Amino acid sequence: GDTIITNLSLAVWLTDAYTRNESFGHIKVMVREGDIKAAKNISGYYCFTDLATGKYTVSIESDRYFPEEITVDTYVLDSMNPVVVIELKPRPCYPFPDHATLVRGLISNAAPVVNADVEVTGKSIKSITDERGEFVLYFKGIKTEAITIKIKKGVDTKTVPATIEEGKTISLGIIHFP
Repeated sequence: GDTIITNLSLAVWLTDAYTRNESFGHIKVMVREGDIKAAKNISGYYCFTDLATGKYTVSIESDRYFPEEITVDTYVLDSMNPVVVIELKPRPCYPFPDHATLVRGLISNAAPVVNADVEVTGKSIKSITDERGEFVLYFKGIKTEAITIKIKKGVDTKTVPATIEEGKTISLGIIHFP
């Protein structure tokens, strides 16, 4: 028989920002240039083979995570280990465990406010709103604490106070913006 030789050009490892483990669910990883879909190997890496050396836009779409897009230059990758790690942020529909410490809300100004930045002031906890204007913020290692949530879209901003409790989901309901 014939021998077919391929070269690994790029491997993408996806992690879950909530669990810090391997991501899960239906995930599509592709290179925009040429619409090349990755092949997932049994170890969980999304692999691209025989790409010409250069810059590529890696795009990730998922039902449980927000989309991601990064530019990767295969020239600067280690040819013996061409791995790129990408952290995926959970969408509001993500199946958080019952004991998760969460703050949920829906941002509206007569219509859903899509792609608004939502962050906790003074902490590195951030998210964005989805196509329905919903957001979820998740916390670990916090017992009970008063927080301020800052919402920003364009030049408009709004702050909302909340108190979180370990193991509970706090719903802020509909937040009128700005």
